[in-house]
Amino acid sequence: MTTQPLLLAISTSSPALSIALVAGDVVLARRHEVIGRGHAEALVPAIANLLTGHALPHAVLVDIGPGSYTGIRIGIAAARALGLAWQVPVHGISGLSLVAAQAFAAERQLDAVLAVIDAGRGQAAGAAVLRGGVAAPAAVLAVAPAGIAAAGAGVQLLTDAPPSVHDCHPDAGFAGLVPEEIWGQPTALYLGD
Repeated sequence: MTTQPLLLAISTSSPALSIALVAGDVVLARRHEVIGRGHAEALVPAIANLLTGHALPHAVLVDIGPGSYTGIRIGIAAARALGLAWQVPVHGISGLSLVAAQAFAAERQLDAVLAVIDAGRGQAAGAAVLRGGVAAPAAVLAVAPAGIAAAGAGVQLLTDAPPSVHDCHPDAGFAGLVPEEIWGQPTALYLGD
């Protein structure tokens, strides 16, 4: 049994509806499904189902972007409402840090990864993320920089894309691997911020 605090992680910034109950690097319950649209209708019932049989979380982590404008707003609004109802803190984490955490879990020797999301309209957005969680500011990308591994659903949109560590949307199941030092406010992070 883990002594880590229970965290509810929510990611709705991409076509995936991704939620997880984590304690450190242990995933107690998870739902990750590419639904495209409909996050607003699906999110709260999915969270209720996910929490069945589990204690209420000690905090909520929410993907603040970059990504879908509407998806980001839905996730943040739900996270804030749950935090208020449960009287627990709500923290923001970048979807790029979730993409990077999954890559670091898959490839233990990586020190850095280019985390890339599908930003919509045929564009990719990403940032270089160090294993400790420190990331460069997110930017629209057209070409993959040389010399760095890449991961995420947006890699396929890059010219001369390197082989991808994974091609997944941000996955809340990896939130427990995002260093607490880089958690921030649950405030939307849009490209250009």
